[in-house]
Amino acid sequence: MSAACSSSACIGVGDLDMLFYWLGESMFLLLVRNLSFVFLAFAASAYVNVVPQIVYARTAPGTKSLWLSATLLIGTIACVAAVEWARRFGYGTRPKLIGGLITLALLVILSASSGITQPWNFAMLCVTLRALCQYASQETDRRAAALAGAAARGTNDTISLSMRFAGMLAGPLFVGQHPEFDRLSAGLYMGLAALALWSVVAVAKAPAVRATAIPKEPAVEELPLDRSDRLLIWAARLCFACFAMLTACLMYVLRDIHGIADASRRCSLLITSAFGSAMLATPLLAMLRSRFFRQRTLSGMLPAPLGIIAAGLLMPLPSAGKIGHSIAGAVVLGVAFADFQLSFRDYASHQAIERGRKALLAVFNNLSNTSALVAFGVMLVLSVVARLLNVDPAHSFSLGVAILGLCAFLVAVWARRTYLRAER
Repeated sequence: MSAACSSSACIGVGDLDMLFYWLGESMFLLLVRNLSFVFLAFAASAYVNVVPQIVYARTAPGTKSLWLSATLLIGTIACVAAVEWARRFGYGTRPKLIGGLITLALLVILSASSGITQPWNFAMLCVTLRALCQYASQETDRRAAALAGAAARGTNDTISLSMRFAGMLAGPLFVGQHPEFDRLSAGLYMGLAALALWSVVAVAKAPAVRATAIPKEPAVEELPLDRSDRLLIWAARLCFACFAMLTACLMYVLRDIHGIADASRRCSLLITSAFGSAMLATPLLAMLRSRFFRQRTLSGMLPAPLGIIAAGLLMPLPSAGKIGHSIAGAVVLGVAFADFQLSFRDYASHQAIERGRKALLAVFNNLSNTSALVAFGVMLVLSVVARLLNVDPAHSFSLGVAILGLCAFLVAVWARRTYLRAER
């Protein structure tokens, strides 16, 4: 009897060891599949929030706001088209080759664009880089989510967002503090590209874009988006637009309103503080949501637009130019943005994987682009109006951020009420 119990105990310990091994292996695979997002978010964030501002301040100082707004707007249109193409074609039947070529093309652009002296040439490179980043992000996310399946959906979402935030943090920080291309830049870019290539290989086994069903997973019929879906998409789109406009105009606000000479470094520090706090808050918020808020109430989508309204109204004040106050504000906005991202990502992936609304996953990956169309379109209009009225565009940008934040909050409240009413 004791021998039998001993044998049973041994089997139990062995099963426990196998469980821990499987969990560790699964987490490692999820991590590797999402590594591309560090490189892609690094490049995309740097070429929206820091690099164009630095280049145009040097190459076209008199018309820098117009160049910035136009480049970001055109680049965003290209990104929207890239995500749609990725939805239709993906990496095809040779994912390692196509994904590898895109990664290498991004590496070449990152290495070459720092020496550009003509605004037109830089604009073309910036648009191309952002479009390639979005194409790769959409296809990598689709493949990683398909391989994760419904069982690991939540963990995959958390890892994916953490990798994105890591890239968003590192891009503006490194390029803002180190704008010139040298051996350090080359080493970092090649290291990130190597991680992205590893991820490309890891997701290559996923089904092609026209056959996304996973073996041993029940096929789910694709359903159209309903009214609550569309309202939530617009709430998310407006909130993303607020953050896009805020980060894009921040350097000019610091330089032109507060007179900070080294505005690019301050800007990169604040953006890094925001994305760093978002990256650290993401797993903690995910744990709290899974433990205490199992029902989807989408309340996490409300703090972010409120923070944006406050930021837009407070930016012109003298206290906003003080480093301590501005870093504290950036940290608060970063945590609010992480909560917002988790709420909408959880909703989108749940609806896409478990309820058949697969378009929502592409909507999530396209949010930064469709929302940027709103943000950069508003920036372009404000730049033109400010130029006609001979007013500093930085003041109009801060007012535009506050107005967009108010619109995002009102739509988020409306969308949340509609969704909760439909779920009853």
